[in-house]
Amino acid sequence: MFRFFTFCLAISALSLSLAFGLGENPPFVPTLRAIRANDNRVPAGKLENGVLTLHLEITSGDWYPESDGGPRMRVDAFAEAGKAPQIPGPLVRVPQGTEIHVSFRNLLPATAVIHGMHPHPGDSNDVLQVPPGETREAHFLAGEPGTYQYFASAGGELNRGRPFRDDSQLHGAFVVDPPGKPVKDRIFVLAVWRSEAAPTLSKDVAVINGKSWPFTERLNYVAGQKAQWRFINASDVNHPMHLHGSYYRVDSVGDGEHDRIFPPAQQRQVVTELMPPGSTMAATWSAVPGRWILHCHLMAHVGPTRTVANALSPESQPGQHHGSNHMAGLVLGILVPGERPAVRAVGVKRKLRLLVEPRPSVNGVPPGFAYQVQEAHRKYPGEPTLPGPAIILERGRPVEITVVNRLREPTAVHWHGMELESYYDGVAGWGIRGEELTPTIEPGQTFCAKFTPPRAGTFIYHTHLDDEVQLTGGLYGPLIVLDPGAKFDPHTDQSFVISSWGGPRSNNPDRPVSVLLNGSGSPSTLHWKTGQRYHVRVINITANAIGALSLTGKKRLVQWRAHAKDGADLPPSQAVIRDARLLIGPGETYDFDFDPTESGRLVLEFQGAALPVKVAQEIEVE
Repeated sequence: MFRFFTFCLAISALSLSLAFGLGENPPFVPTLRAIRANDNRVPAGKLENGVLTLHLEITSGDWYPESDGGPRMRVDAFAEAGKAPQIPGPLVRVPQGTEIHVSFRNLLPATAVIHGMHPHPGDSNDVLQVPPGETREAHFLAGEPGTYQYFASAGGELNRGRPFRDDSQLHGAFVVDPPGKPVKDRIFVLAVWRSEAAPTLSKDVAVINGKSWPFTERLNYVAGQKAQWRFINASDVNHPMHLHGSYYRVDSVGDGEHDRIFPPAQQRQVVTELMPPGSTMAATWSAVPGRWILHCHLMAHVGPTRTVANALSPESQPGQHHGSNHMAGLVLGILVPGERPAVRAVGVKRKLRLLVEPRPSVNGVPPGFAYQVQEAHRKYPGEPTLPGPAIILERGRPVEITVVNRLREPTAVHWHGMELESYYDGVAGWGIRGEELTPTIEPGQTFCAKFTPPRAGTFIYHTHLDDEVQLTGGLYGPLIVLDPGAKFDPHTDQSFVISSWGGPRSNNPDRPVSVLLNGSGSPSTLHWKTGQRYHVRVINITANAIGALSLTGKKRLVQWRAHAKDGADLPPSQAVIRDARLLIGPGETYDFDFDPTESGRLVLEFQGAALPVKVAQEIEVE
């Protein structure tokens, strides 16, 4: 039986269990305890003589995803016997070769099905069932070094094999270290509780190590320090994890049961990495001075309405803001003291004005917002369009871009993928210069962003304030950096910007979500030529659409050569000719070279993986 939650501020534990408890005559009613956020710093159990002994309980309690003592909700959680429940569950961390003795005592009214508590690499079908009121044990060797996870379902609904409601927080990290190596990394478990209150808007509570921004942990480093992170997606949904201001290195990826550790020649640099449900990632970051954020790039997981109060309310509350930069959910703050070293600049500084303006209906898309660029006395495009105009910059040449807000609401602009000072990064109220915080750009005000692009590649500029309204309303565009002396040819250098409109907007929260390709749901046919090389730049700046992009001809995929992701060159082993198909999430960009060898019709198509959205464009090759 599905157990409803309630948002409570001053209700006693007794009234909670009576009104929103475990149903009639539950066989076992555990003492309601406050659930603690687990920062995954201290391994659970007792490790002695190569044997880990661990006793876990499957229970329930009051969860405080935001401030301690603030809004709470009743959920299921793991607890180490004799201790408070934790979200995520107690950390299992052992050296390779450890023998693990673990017991599970089930205090819930439904059978708990335990996944992942076995040797790794493992079989996802190897589960342990624990009936209500009973205890089960498992004895096994830990297995190979890597990042893994364990989780349980306890009678709730499943999606992709994962719980997402009252038992959605029954999960924990399982890490096997190489023998003899000291622990230097941090572990972050990504989790989501979902209500699915409206067809087009899943009301989520999204957390990192049990807390939602701005109550998540602040990470402190010194400049140049090697930060090693392990991310575990314990939820049933995707998370494109985006770092502001610099790149991080992907060292391994896994599915919770297996972990693929990359040799140095296969490690790629990214600013956004898509983590599918149940996946894991190990990453390394070299700390750069500034104040940065690391966050999921799905608006459903960082939007300002993603709070306990909103998720459990009967109706959505668009326009209500919580936390720094009007964000909530899957966000970490990173603080590194000092000043970022300047990029060596050459050439005359360019000065641009980025006008943020209201937009009339375009290509059948309702009115919203738009960008226009002004340089000297020239303004382009002549009329507001979707997407915003491509801003073409040069590697090593400094630029000043003055953002002019002509809207009736505040805004901010994020230079997605740019390596720049955090003050200019576009995170209002968080970026810093000296003691001055990055401001919101109020109506009628301006803000001058100054930076020198250190590398050529494909990037994005987009709003970073009230994204659910402003991003879906049209505030985004391609940011392209060329090598010195290179010329941009719009006939052969083609950007494909995937974006979205509709959904959780302030004027109509139930509007169906649609995707656009270069600002249109029905883009016009392109004309290419055989014997010509085309630079294909793919950008996903949708609010929430993860999907498959493909280029087909004569009913089969064509092939193209990959050479960059997020503006960074791929390792040689990945910069190869491959089928023209990829899974791409919001905040990711890719660069490909394509050489048409025969005439005919091609179709470039994006199809949502979870959302029922699709858009396609035909290309005639002559």
